[in-house]
Amino acid sequence: MIVEVIAVGTELLIGQIINSNGAYIGSRLAEEGFDAHFQVVVGDNLGRMVSAIELALDRADAVLLTGGIGPTQDDLTREALCRVGGREMTRDERHAAWIEDRIRSQRGTVNPTVLRMADVPEGAEGLPNANGVALGVAMEHHGKWLFAVPGVPVEMKTMLDEQVIPRLRSLTGDHTVLRSRVLRTWGMGESQVAELLDDLFVATNPSVAFLISDMEVKVRITAKAADEAGAEALIAPIDHEVRTRLGDAVFAVDEETVEGLVVAGLEDRGWALATTERATLGQVGARILASGRAGRVFAATVVPGSTGEGLTPAAHVVLTVGEIGVDRERGPRTTRPVEITVTTPEVTLSRVFEFGGDDERVRSFATIAGLHQLRIAITGTSQTE
Repeated sequence: MIVEVIAVGTELLIGQIINSNGAYIGSRLAEEGFDAHFQVVVGDNLGRMVSAIELALDRADAVLLTGGIGPTQDDLTREALCRVGGREMTRDERHAAWIEDRIRSQRGTVNPTVLRMADVPEGAEGLPNANGVALGVAMEHHGKWLFAVPGVPVEMKTMLDEQVIPRLRSLTGDHTVLRSRVLRTWGMGESQVAELLDDLFVATNPSVAFLISDMEVKVRITAKAADEAGAEALIAPIDHEVRTRLGDAVFAVDEETVEGLVVAGLEDRGWALATTERATLGQVGARILASGRAGRVFAATVVPGSTGEGLTPAAHVVLTVGEIGVDRERGPRTTRPVEITVTTPEVTLSRVFEFGGDDERVRSFATIAGLHQLRIAITGTSQTE
């Protein structure tokens, strides 16, 4: 089943609110094995909302709208559904009475516009809202289904999970699951990873995709099957092949983080860490502490002053991140060198990294590189150039 998602709200278009609902709905649909080929954001304009819904109906089996079912004049999702379906608006009088009683008990008076949240298109089903007031909508139209859920995340999530997903499951007649595994790599560029895995990219089940963030290239392997065990069985051989080709560049899976691996390595060795960070202004130490497990293995961070003075606290492992340099020949707006050194009881690892961009960008990249240099030195992993 193909499900298209439409997020409603001008505030989403102009960046006042981040469309986190789209990400959550997309992930839930994927977990259930539904296909989602498009996500659309449309402002609070009745004509454009109708056009977006009609286009979605042309290319999907079901349409899920989030937002626009509140009490104000710009909440137009119900009206758009009526326009698409050629229906009149009706009011759930029982729910309207419940709204009126609830509002009167809280405020004493009831503005009539608030009762709009009990309205649904004629013939549609009102979906209960466990965490709010506005009814959701489930409406059949020419053999396809349209659902409207609130834009408030806490209301949307519960209604999606308790009301919409079960209905979508019943419409399919069968149940499939979609599972993904993300292999996280560091030390190779995105184009290099893509070249090494080129022939795997053409597969459809499981499929392979590449993502990049924080200097890490992530390889996502996604499989669809009748159950979770079947999906994992499809993923396993591709996982093995990716690891074989990329070697030690693969350092973590799914939600594992480099700082978590650093802390685990320190715990395994019984070592404590101290950092001296000029270029990164203490951000490596901050990320280690933010992992929530560093109390026994983290000594301190020193951020030297402009004169370079400052003592490194005594520890088994010392990370030193030098200052942000300038390429004197090519000027400050090309690459910026940062020297990163890790000393452990077993090895000293030192490397000069060249980063592009302004100080903030170099600081961010140097933080990631510092964490990975720690991981490599502590765990004895080979360093990918």
